[in-house]
Amino acid sequence: MQQNTIEWLENRKNHIGSSDAPIIMGVSPYKRSDGLHRTPHVLWKEKLGILLDEKPNEAMNYGKQMEEPARQAYEAYVNAKVPQAIIYHPTVLYLMASVDGLSKDKKYLVEIKNTNEKNHELAKEGKIPKEFFPQMQHQLECANKKYDIQCMHYWSFYNGSGALVEVPLEQKYIDSMLQEEEKFWDCVQNFKSPPLCDLDYISMEAGHEEATRLMEIKDLQSSLKREREKIEKKLQALCDGKNAIFGNVRYGFCMAKGNVKYSEIPELQNVNLDFYRGSPIKRWTPNFLK
Repeated sequence: MQQNTIEWLENRKNHIGSSDAPIIMGVSPYKRSDGLHRTPHVLWKEKLGILLDEKPNEAMNYGKQMEEPARQAYEAYVNAKVPQAIIYHPTVLYLMASVDGLSKDKKYLVEIKNTNEKNHELAKEGKIPKEFFPQMQHQLECANKKYDIQCMHYWSFYNGSGALVEVPLEQKYIDSMLQEEEKFWDCVQNFKSPPLCDLDYISMEAGHEEATRLMEIKDLQSSLKREREKIEKKLQALCDGKNAIFGNVRYGFCMAKGNVKYSEIPELQNVNLDFYRGSPIKRWTPNFLK
């Protein structure tokens, strides 16, 4: 399967890829072409097809144009042809990695980046930007489990100049990343939204008064609910299990059927009830900033 093809893009929706790792780990500084920040919540929507595939922007088009010159420079530097590869994790079936290069002897991977001047200076110092680190550790996890690969080359290319950094596998970080990726995939599989973060919100100039009043009403409803429960508890104690009249207020009870405990019905244990669900419900939730 070739990278950047329609088949490849569709396949990525059914897996967590290496470019998803920085988003899941909360270190991606990038935005989609529609202005949305790349957060776990946005990635979740992409995986489920709730968000349409984004249109290529100027930076993405430039990156594609420079892919071949950067690759040629790297292969000239190491004096070897290193083809692209797609690696599937052999045991965690929802993990995959699209790598820019896999050496023919299966001893190292390559990640090629057309970087800016700041990130290129880091590479010349033997460092990699924090937003690239999860991507490469994800690639190493997939490759290590399949080929026992312990390190990879990070090739930074800027203004015709290249810099190579050797990146080792860091198992402690990978273990924590795998936990976060498992949580995210559970959200995808169960149509359960990941928690929203600050970047999932946009700041609005209008509507401040209405939003504040909404919160006041919400707090008032909570206060009234607590007061109601307190009063009802007192009246029920006074009734002592009997229907009663308090002045011009009748206060009584009746019996109703209990809820069906679907999870306890043996015949439904292996039935996928999602087939019988209605359309997803959109809920808006206001909260004061901390």
